[in-house]
Amino acid sequence: MNDILTNTKPPKTPKSYLLVVQQRWQDALKTNGFIIKLLTTLSIAFFAAPQFPPYFINIQKREGAYLSDFVLNHLPAVDVSTPIFALIYGMLIFMLCRVLVKPQLFLLFTITFVIETVLRMSTIYFFPLNPPLDLVHLHDTFAELLIYGDKEPITKDLFFSGHTATMVMIWLFLEKPWEKALAVVTGVSIAVLLLIQHVHYTADVIGAFFFTALSYVIARYINKQKWQTTCTVLLVFLVLLETIFWLGSKIV
Repeated sequence: MNDILTNTKPPKTPKSYLLVVQQRWQDALKTNGFIIKLLTTLSIAFFAAPQFPPYFINIQKREGAYLSDFVLNHLPAVDVSTPIFALIYGMLIFMLCRVLVKPQLFLLFTITFVIETVLRMSTIYFFPLNPPLDLVHLHDTFAELLIYGDKEPITKDLFFSGHTATMVMIWLFLEKPWEKALAVVTGVSIAVLLLIQHVHYTADVIGAFFFTALSYVIARYINKQKWQTTCTVLLVFLVLLETIFWLGSKIV
């Protein structure tokens, strides 16, 4: 990532951290290309946000396949929602604090997130799965409030795992060796805990690594282009997402 980042040392106190963030964002916002890319990416995210709850509700209505999973067959089904929730959101907040210091890195993160989201909504639609028979419902307060939007648990948003994808992104966007090592440990822990909870098949977890890495590669490539090209590609992803939402609305 060094081609798009500065090598300055991170601030050491909350006050200096906020001053550095303020100064770097003031500098970044002087660049028209940066502003247009960021506004386009955030606009797509905000425009799509209200459409996720009805999409997931419709996904929940349809029947899918059950997978024979060797790993799940040898793991007890246990409720480990609390450590999953704590590890994911603790690491996510930490990563965002690190990324916000570097506006260009934050932009890359938002583009990666949008692309990963489009890919995940697409794979959920095209690979309908029923949850493992011994699933223990995962209590994720933020997801339930901001994404699912329904009292009924959403259990069929399976391939690929969004929680695992989040941990992969955290690893991608943390830069220091010790930070990446921490992300590896917590990421592997989350993957194991998700399987212990039986909320995902092993394929869902493995798939998250591939599709998140693919999202990152695409995001890096288009972010290096002029803002016109970057925004055009992002709008193509928006059209794809809207198409998936439309197809989802046809589920009876």
